[in-house]
Amino acid sequence: MNDVNEKKVLELLKKQFGIDDFDFKIRFSGKNKIYVYKECNNEDLGIELYHFGLYFGRLEKDGLRLSLDGSQLIAKKAKKGVLEISDKEAQKWMKGENITRKGIFGYVIIKWGNYILGCGKGNGKVINNFLPKDRRIS
Repeated sequence: MNDVNEKKVLELLKKQFGIDDFDFKIRFSGKNKIYVYKECNNEDLGIELYHFGLYFGRLEKDGLRLSLDGSQLIAKKAKKGVLEISDKEAQKWMKGENITRKGIFGYVIIKWGNYILGCGKGNGKVINNFLPKDRRIS
């Protein structure tokens, strides 16, 4: 595990989302992909621990871009960087469309009611949608 990258992820979690205590182990894969896991007793399985993990997101040049699962994993602990959206915006989001929202910059967790719908990136005018095609509705 690259300590520099792990430190960077923890710094970005705090800066972007206000996460102070992240109790998962972090590992990296190609193209700066981040996976998280918790240690468990795997002696009976006879396999290496590092093969397990949840795809958490990607370390980008301009911040931490969370996956849908990563967004759902940290949303309850997030003290900032969570954007509540309307019913109409949620319908657009789940179709894979961007939503118009002025004044939002950087990566944010998208929340609709009690549901976490993923992570988007604001440029001050719109929030770009990163929802995978296989998780969109038609």
